[in-house]
Amino acid sequence: MRNDTPLGVIWRRKWTILATFLIFAGSAAIVSKTLEKVYDTDSTLLISLPAETQSFDSVQAAQTVARSYADIIDSPNVAQLVAARLADGTTRGEVLEATSFEPIPETQVLKITAEDPDPARAKAIADAYADVFIDYADRELADTTKAEVSLADAAPLPITPARPKPTLYVLLASIVGLALGVGLAFLRDRVDRRLRTSEDVESRFDAPVLARVPRRGRSESSIAAFREAHRILRTNLQFATGGRPLQSIAVTSGGESEGKTTTVAQLALSSAEVGLKAIVVEADFRRPALQNEVIPDQELLHPGFSNYLVEAVDIERIIYPTGRPGLELVPAGPLPPSPSALLESRRGRTAMSALSSHADVVIVDCPPLSVGADASVISGWVDGVILVVDLHSSTDDTVRSALRQLEAVQAPVIGLLLNRDSRAEVRKYEYYHSDNGQKGDSRLAKAGSRKD
Repeated sequence: MRNDTPLGVIWRRKWTILATFLIFAGSAAIVSKTLEKVYDTDSTLLISLPAETQSFDSVQAAQTVARSYADIIDSPNVAQLVAARLADGTTRGEVLEATSFEPIPETQVLKITAEDPDPARAKAIADAYADVFIDYADRELADTTKAEVSLADAAPLPITPARPKPTLYVLLASIVGLALGVGLAFLRDRVDRRLRTSEDVESRFDAPVLARVPRRGRSESSIAAFREAHRILRTNLQFATGGRPLQSIAVTSGGESEGKTTTVAQLALSSAEVGLKAIVVEADFRRPALQNEVIPDQELLHPGFSNYLVEAVDIERIIYPTGRPGLELVPAGPLPPSPSALLESRRGRTAMSALSSHADVVIVDCPPLSVGADASVISGWVDGVILVVDLHSSTDDTVRSALRQLEAVQAPVIGLLLNRDSRAEVRKYEYYHSDNGQKGDSRLAKAGSRKD
C-alpha cells in the first residue's frame, strides 16, 4: 500500500527536497564568494551640555540635542566639507552613500558609521566626518544649543569585512531551500500521476498484477531475470482464470512504447519452452514490430493477417515458422487505411477460433488503447486480455482510461503486467542462471532493451 503519510511523502520525494536544498545552499555559497568585500568602522561623538548645568533635565536635553545632531550631520553641506577634508576626489554623494548616523538610545552618544571596500579608507572617512562635524558644531551650532561635541572614540581599522557574511547567507538559504523543497515535494506528490511501484498500481486499480518484469541489463543474470519474469507470467496465467483454459490472449497497453510487443514475444517463447504450440499474431496495423522481434533480419513476410481479414487467402497461408520449436508467426501484412473497420469484418470475428485450431495458445499483439478502437475490437475475440503497464512512463490517467475502455466492451481482463519494475531485483533470479545452462535465443533474450 502506498504510504501517503507526511514522512512517507518526504521519503518518496527526498531527491526533490535534497536537490532544492543543495541548489539554494550552493547558490548562496557561490554568490557570497563573488560579492565584493565591504568593511565598516565607527567613530563615536559625545554631545554634552556645560558641566555647571548638569542635571537630569540637562542630560535629557543633551540626548535631545544628540538626536537633532543626527539629522544635521546627514546634511549635504556637512558631507561636502568631509569630501573637501578627504581631498582624494571623493564627491559629496559618495560620502553620503558611504556613511550612516545613529544616536544611541538613552545616551548622549552619536555614532558615525563609514563603509568602504578598502578598510583604511573606511577609517579615514569616519575620522574625517567626526573631525569635520566637531568643528561644524562648534562654529555653527554651539551658540544656539550650548552643547559641546567631542570625540568619544576614534574609528578603529577594521580587520574583517562587514559583508558579505557567507556563513549567515548559506544558513538562511539552506533554511529557505529546505522549506521550499518540502513544499515542492508535497505539491509534486499531489499532482504527480505517474506510477512508480507495484504498490502504486495495486492500491489504485482493482486488477491483479500477474508479473513484475525487471529492466533488462547486459549481464547474464539480468537476462535470466528478465526471461524468468515472463515464465512467472505464463505460470500465473494458468491460475488466473480459475481453471478455464486460455487459448487466445491479447496483449495491449494504455500508451505507446510500454513493452507489449516484447511481452508477446517473451510469453510465446516461455510457452513453447513447456511444450505448447504457440502462434503470435501481429495485429498492430499502425506500427507493426512483432516480426522484427521474433524473426529479426528478415524481409517482411506476406501475405499476412490483413490479407486473411479481407478474405484474400486462407488461414494456413499466413502462418509462418520462426525457426524455434513450437513458435509460429502471423505477420501483419499490408497496412490497411482503416484498421478498426477491417478488424470488425466477418473474418475478424472468427479469426481466433481459426487460429486456435492450429495451436495450443494464440497470443495477439494489439496496438495501444490510446490510438484507436483496434485493441477494443480484438479484446472481444480472445479468452483474456493482459494490460502492460510501464512503471517508467505510465500514469494513473493512462491506465485508468485503458481499463475503462476495456470495461466498456466487457473485455475479459486477466490482469496487469508491470514492465521495467526497479524493485523486481535481479538477485532473486541468479539461482536460475549458470554458465553451462541454457541461455536461450539471444534476440528474444535481449528484447527487453527495446520498446515496441
